[in-house]
Amino acid sequence: MEFWISMQETAELCTEAELSGEKCLVGAMLWGWPVSPKIDQKHILELTRCCFLDVIPPNTESFCLAKARAWIRKPKPEIKGLIAYASTAERHRGTIYLADRWFKVSETKSAYSSWESRPGRANHDLSRNFKFARNPSN
Repeated sequence: MEFWISMQETAELCTEAELSGEKCLVGAMLWGWPVSPKIDQKHILELTRCCFLDVIPPNTESFCLAKARAWIRKPKPEIKGLIAYASTAERHRGTIYLADRWFKVSETKSAYSSWESRPGRANHDLSRNFKFARNPSN
């Protein structure tokens, strides 16, 4: 799925080198099978990455979540649930998910609390994460 903005909005967001015809990419979402083997790998998709330019209009992320859900329903009718995580280390609280009527399932503490105590390991996110879920239908 692609979401593009108009050339007029693009002029404010992108440099001339970034322009591609009359469009400028303003964000991306990456969906995949859940990392945890405890989660149903056949009927659940996980939003593993979500990134948008900071200068996009308010609510764009939630709008794109709704568009992604609509797109997932068509080619993947077997998908019964969607999950995503918000990292408190990045000051995320799950606002974009709540705006798209996702619900908070749990708060998790990092499973890798001993990560940095091992030689050669650093800079791993050990913060609490909020887990959100939603079915792909309206």
